[in-house]
Amino acid sequence: MALKDLYTHLTPIQRLTIARHPNRPTWVELRGDHAGYNDPAIVTCIGSIDGKSFMFVGHQKGRNTKENIEHNFAMPTPQGYRKALRMMKYADHHGFPIITFIDTPGAFTDLKSEELGQGEAIAQNLITMFGLKVPIISVVTGEGGSGGALAIGCANKLFMLENSAFYVASHLFLINFSVIGPEACAAIWKSAQAVPKAAEKLRKTAQELYRFQIVDGVIPEPLGGAHADPVWTFQQIKFAITQAMELSDLNAAKAGDLEAELEDLKKKILDAAGPSDPITSKKLEKLKEDVDQEISNAFISMGLQEKLESLQLELSKASDSSDNQTLNLLKDKVDRIMLEFYHNLTRPGAYLGLKQKLEMLNMAHRLIELKEKGEKLKKRLIRKFLQKK
Repeated sequence: MALKDLYTHLTPIQRLTIARHPNRPTWVELRGDHAGYNDPAIVTCIGSIDGKSFMFVGHQKGRNTKENIEHNFAMPTPQGYRKALRMMKYADHHGFPIITFIDTPGAFTDLKSEELGQGEAIAQNLITMFGLKVPIISVVTGEGGSGGALAIGCANKLFMLENSAFYVASHLFLINFSVIGPEACAAIWKSAQAVPKAAEKLRKTAQELYRFQIVDGVIPEPLGGAHADPVWTFQQIKFAITQAMELSDLNAAKAGDLEAELEDLKKKILDAAGPSDPITSKKLEKLKEDVDQEISNAFISMGLQEKLESLQLELSKASDSSDNQTLNLLKDKVDRIMLEFYHNLTRPGAYLGLKQKLEMLNMAHRLIELKEKGEKLKKRLIRKFLQKK
């Protein structure tokens, strides 16, 4: 009972200590980056959950000093990230969903790693992961530090074990948490006694990040931490992954429905008796309504709805005004809101449903335009042919 009470009320620094425990769960690797080097700080393998194949990519720290040194304390070099990238591309090609396990204090920052393109390797992983077609699920099993964690952590779903910690650069997530660990932060204050206070202020724990909606879920751990009962912990991780995959399959089905609807619309436009075919017009009207609704939802989720309503009120008041300066100021506000909307809309992986429907609408208008031009050309040719007769 005392143990349960202790682990129910852990402080942030105590959770970080558990996250760094050498006996936390680990796994076996696939080797090589196909460029002559294997970085033991990142391990990969193909495995299965309930008969479904996955590509697993993760950091490996080791359980004792010898293993820590062998795996460089899970601080990858550029070759490690390129190995992970090779495996993720392989998974994408073969349609394997990707599961990544994050447990690193950060990327290795020695001179050699910088010379070999550490920043470029991390950036390349980020760009590629945003464009992969297969779902990616990331689980922070220990600590996730800076770009070294993000390089295998750009995921559709992000989970954290209950006693894990995650800290990345603040410009990537609009929230006040840091790129450094509590020890480094305490060093700025020039006090080793400030480490617990730093751990609390940096907001790195799973509970804090879930509260800020940075992570999608917190996976429970047994009393004593994940290393106290690895089998039970992996069962909880499996459950979280399985649920996330069910949602991903549902979204994929929705995407498949949109593609089928697109093909159906194309067929109806091309087979229609004329550009004003009632069936085609009805489908286009329905699509326009869906797009309008999606845009409204997007404005709300981006936090732009209140700005838009305030602007509409200002416009209604200024409609009878002949003050050009006021109208120009309002126009600038409209431009800024729309610029922010399009900036948010173009983010990789964001508002996919709206983007697909906009693409369908644009395609339909292009097809109708081409068909109208074709009809006009056909009539001209017929007239010329009749005139020659």
